[in-house]
Amino acid sequence: MKRTTTTRTTAVVATVLATGLLAGCAEELPTPKPEAPVAAAVVTQSQEREILDKVAEVVGKVEKSRDADSLAARLDGPALSIRETQLEVADARGDKEPLTDLAMEMQQVILPSDQDWPRSSFAITVQPKDLTTPVLMAFDQATARDQYKLWGWVRLLPGVTMPQFAEADLGSPAVPEDDESLKVTPEDAIKQYASVLTVDKDSKYAENFADDDLRQFFRDYGKLQVDAINKEECGGSFEVEYEPTKDPVKAVRTADGGALVLASMISQETITAKEEGCEIGPPTKTTKALWGDTEVSNVVEVNYEDMVAMYVPPKDSEDEISLVGYEHVPSSVSNG
Repeated sequence: MKRTTTTRTTAVVATVLATGLLAGCAEELPTPKPEAPVAAAVVTQSQEREILDKVAEVVGKVEKSRDADSLAARLDGPALSIRETQLEVADARGDKEPLTDLAMEMQQVILPSDQDWPRSSFAITVQPKDLTTPVLMAFDQATARDQYKLWGWVRLLPGVTMPQFAEADLGSPAVPEDDESLKVTPEDAIKQYASVLTVDKDSKYAENFADDDLRQFFRDYGKLQVDAINKEECGGSFEVEYEPTKDPVKAVRTADGGALVLASMISQETITAKEEGCEIGPPTKTTKALWGDTEVSNVVEVNYEDMVAMYVPPKDSEDEISLVGYEHVPSSVSNG
């Protein structure tokens, strides 16, 4: 029956064509135009909610059990390393204060539109009770067979204005590390920012970045430490050094053609008493807990694991690159 119908249809079309040609006024038959593909996220909001619930379940269980080995089921990359460090610091201090609140109640999700892997989604929490600002989280799926895992997070800066994104159901495309449609590539943005954090306004890249809370923190904190040492007439100095890790840089397209960039870094601050015979110890409750029974000297070195998130404008924009959030977690302390 199907074959007969097809044959008759073809015959009718042929007859119409022949008649038109004989009349000398044939018109082209209209060709149906394919419908434009509808942009859509490759992860739905309900699927994202399931991902968040599963990550939250693992984070909550580990916070109670302190079985850090279980984190790898739903955490990866910088997030896994930083959370393990936070748990160690919390145990050393004997309280939960070092643990970032990773409650998965979200006010906004930014879902991927890319068909290929790895895929990344992002989410911003509602205001946590114990923090002054929400947390921006990044989730990663390495391959089609892997689970989504928490890849990294930052605490957003107070009063920060986040860039706009496409509607969640439409999805937002990932931005490659070497994308040149931006003021600088995501990879170069993190390298340049490491220089700015290290030497502040003396960096040759300083003019590319708006001033921000993290840079001001180091100015204020460094002055506090130096002033404390100088009161003892010990000739204090404070230095900080940043560098990107080998972890990939995550970036997602913003509505204006820019990008939100997340990257992992490590840093070291060095506090020194320069005068002979002067000794100093760790300056904070956390560094004291990590210090243990190490002998004091004239130097205190504190190593950190860091995450930063920044907005990188499109190439033709006059705006500066701006920090939107960071996480700064001490991992070890030594006497130099």
